[in-house]
Amino acid sequence: MKHFTLGIASLIVLAACQQDTPEPETVSEPAPPAVTLSKAETVFADGAYTLTWSFEDALSPVDIYVTSDTDASTGELIGDDITSANFSWTPETISERQYFIIMPENGTSLMTATRLLPLEGGRNFRELGGYETENGQTIKWGELYRSGVMHDLTEDDYRYLSSLDIQVICDFRTMDERTSEPTEWAAGEIDYLFFPDPEAEMSFMAVLMDPEVTPDMVREAFGGAYFGIAHQQAPAYEVMFDRLAAGDAPLAFNCSAGKDRTGVAAALIMTVLGVPRETIVHDYQLSDDYVDYMEEFMGEEARARMLEENPSYAFFLNLPPEVVEPIMATYPEYIEAFFADIEAEYGDVMTFLEQVVNVSPEDVAAIRANYLE
Repeated sequence: MKHFTLGIASLIVLAACQQDTPEPETVSEPAPPAVTLSKAETVFADGAYTLTWSFEDALSPVDIYVTSDTDASTGELIGDDITSANFSWTPETISERQYFIIMPENGTSLMTATRLLPLEGGRNFRELGGYETENGQTIKWGELYRSGVMHDLTEDDYRYLSSLDIQVICDFRTMDERTSEPTEWAAGEIDYLFFPDPEAEMSFMAVLMDPEVTPDMVREAFGGAYFGIAHQQAPAYEVMFDRLAAGDAPLAFNCSAGKDRTGVAAALIMTVLGVPRETIVHDYQLSDDYVDYMEEFMGEEARARMLEENPSYAFFLNLPPEVVEPIMATYPEYIEAFFADIEAEYGDVMTFLEQVVNVSPEDVAAIRANYLE
């Protein structure tokens, strides 16, 4: 009995000691602050993709994934714990559209892709996806494409384009342009739309007939011609907006150079989607970065082909290069003059779209719902 009592006493003392001894405190490291990717760009050159990005705050390590699915939140991991603000990746083949997801360790991921599609025979074939709107939304990737002539697309190009699943093409070219350089889409079923020729020529042509014409005269006249382009192409633009409102996408629209009729169409679409004006101007002038238009249209090979296909080009091709150059350029002032002329006449672009292109408020709401996220 004595031993039993001592045992109970010992247990009581031990328990008391344990209660008096404080538990060691667990010190947890503070969570790293959340970071925000503010910008990301992708270019393709010499068989490799190069990504660059920036943060609104401190630089953060990122993982980089590649996917062909614009709805994916992840994909194949190609860059792990990248601490710099750039990354290059060389794929084995260029057989489909690649989208890259930049994922910070503590923050929201951002999708990016090349603006210009890496095509062998494309002319200025690029995407409008990824542009941010004034209210913080983003144009969906993989839905809206702008381009120049598609006549020289190769078999490899069409294999690549098949991954885009384009449903509709709106071709703004004239009948003569379509005849001389036909679009022979080979990337699956597609609704190919073209339109009657405009009744009037572009207004800048008159200045070229002036024997005293100067580059400055052409530059001023060409910038002023965009107001006319918008009205000449209004019936075609109306069909394009109808198809966009109906959700008939992915959709591509094109002309010959992919910069003037197409540039105005892109500016109108991005305005409807709420993209800031400076972004629209930036996208417009990218054509000069992607295409050497003087070589494309005035080079020796191009001149010979144009004269053979349409002798009426002889006058144009015999003009001094410095007079032709303003027509081949995409100076920011051209699209800025377009906006200024539209606003002077109609008050704002949305009124022009409603009154001339028959884009209703309901159409605008549907287009925003379809192509913004």
